[in-house]
Amino acid sequence: MSAVVVLMVGLLLFLCAPTVSADAPAVGGDVSVAQTLGERELTVILRRVVSVPGPLQVEVVTHAGTAAGKLTVAAIPVGVSRVARTPAPGAVVSQADLELRNVPGDNAAALRVDRPGPWELTVSDGTRTARIPFLVPAQTVSPPERLVYGGFVVAGLLLPVALVVAVRARPVWALLPVGGMIAGVAVAVTAAVLSASLPLPPQPGVQLDPGVDDVSDPYALGHPLSADFSRPPVLLGLAAGTPVAGRSGTLRIDLSDSATGAPVDDLVVHDDALVHLLIVGPGGELWHLHPIRTASARYEIDFTPTEPGHYALGVELARRGGGVQSVRVTTGFTAGPGSIPALSGVAPSAGRFPRPPGIPAPGTVAPGAPAGTAAPGAVAGVSGAASGGGNEVPDIAPLLRLGSGGTATTEVAGTSVQVRATNPVAGVPATVTAHFGDTPDLQPWLGMLGHMIVVGPLGPDSDIAAAAQSAPVWGHAHSMGSGAMPDMPGMGEAPGESGRMLMQPTNGDSMPDETVAAYGPDVPFTFTFPVPGHYRLWIQAERHYTILTVPVEVDVAAVGAS
Repeated sequence: MSAVVVLMVGLLLFLCAPTVSADAPAVGGDVSVAQTLGERELTVILRRVVSVPGPLQVEVVTHAGTAAGKLTVAAIPVGVSRVARTPAPGAVVSQADLELRNVPGDNAAALRVDRPGPWELTVSDGTRTARIPFLVPAQTVSPPERLVYGGFVVAGLLLPVALVVAVRARPVWALLPVGGMIAGVAVAVTAAVLSASLPLPPQPGVQLDPGVDDVSDPYALGHPLSADFSRPPVLLGLAAGTPVAGRSGTLRIDLSDSATGAPVDDLVVHDDALVHLLIVGPGGELWHLHPIRTASARYEIDFTPTEPGHYALGVELARRGGGVQSVRVTTGFTAGPGSIPALSGVAPSAGRFPRPPGIPAPGTVAPGAPAGTAAPGAVAGVSGAASGGGNEVPDIAPLLRLGSGGTATTEVAGTSVQVRATNPVAGVPATVTAHFGDTPDLQPWLGMLGHMIVVGPLGPDSDIAAAAQSAPVWGHAHSMGSGAMPDMPGMGEAPGESGRMLMQPTNGDSMPDETVAAYGPDVPFTFTFPVPGHYRLWIQAERHYTILTVPVEVDVAAVGAS
């Protein structure tokens, strides 16, 4: 009976012991990657793989205006292993076609994966091919867990042996299997208790570049235990050719290591994209795009300048071991004059053609105009979804100008938007809230409910892009919504705010994707403007599969200014 009690106590300790984080479900969660593939702005979702070999569910979310057509998706293993496998790395294991419909939404295909390790998902429209790296995890057992399982197995096998020996032979002989059983339980309990404090090996795909062998068993290769997996920042090489207004061209970005100059191909998904490309046009347009990975360390995107002039570029990415990096392309590029298609309802003086002297840039408010007014014919960029592609002429939307604590109202793609802000003072956190529509039907985009791009301070130059190129501040703020945690400091609703918060997942669950329209209508942002001056903001949120972008001008006062 005492042996049974010891066994039950050991089992209870084992069940209550903390689990090794390497086996947490979050390692194999869903992965969403935004891709600007030609004229289409897509979100590619790879659902978690629960068994290997097993199915891989791939979903492609399209946005309003996305052209119908066929995409081909394929799963390709790319990791090299010490054990030969068939098919070999680099060969297609599974392939399927997706027929995109004329209506925005989800399009699904089922692929198959046959091994753990690094893979590539290729997405092709027949002209361009995006190569998205992803990791198929393996269910690994740590050495402490092996001891736990082994100890309890030994104890379980010796228990009936001890009972049989005690009944049919001399009772003293039963001490031998009982001693072995107690030793097995002791080993299992000790391993279970100590497993939470033992250091984990470096995690493939998180700290180390993943390979088939270390993903299959990260404990087997004997990596040195280290707490420093840092890597230096990346350098960007931009090749833009000879851009011409109104003509599509390819922007190519090559990544290299700032310390060694070697090509960099270790980007990880950050905010649901490998690379976030921000382009500011001469008239204040904003394109928030996501170049496709076409080869190792190379990303490309098709882009059509809407008018002649200078275009400022910024890139946000995350490198494995290098953290999130916001890199400014110091030169940008200049588009020459060309044939620009006319926009319905927009006069040439609105900035779509070369501006005559004295004509203000699009998206600017005349000097002396009251706060809260919108600039007629102003141009605001969207990420391409509202107009069908990542590089098409953006939707027309008015520019808002907020004064001190001001409120302004506009309309974007049929959605009414009200923007209000607290008194912005340099060095003091300010709150900017956008109210989209009247119902909680916003959709998460790039892992967040809202995005706010901040550029400034800007001078009086009418060429917004030229001023943005040399602006000291390029910021990117996020919003998870409001109204979810009123009992937590700093997490309650601000006065007048309403809506649901986009909560971070727990227990390995995945974040809601764009197919969930249940958030908003308020999208609040908190941002600290470091220096006083005139700033340009672009607020972005998704509604009805349309990326809505609202440009806002705000003046930030100096500390102590009246």
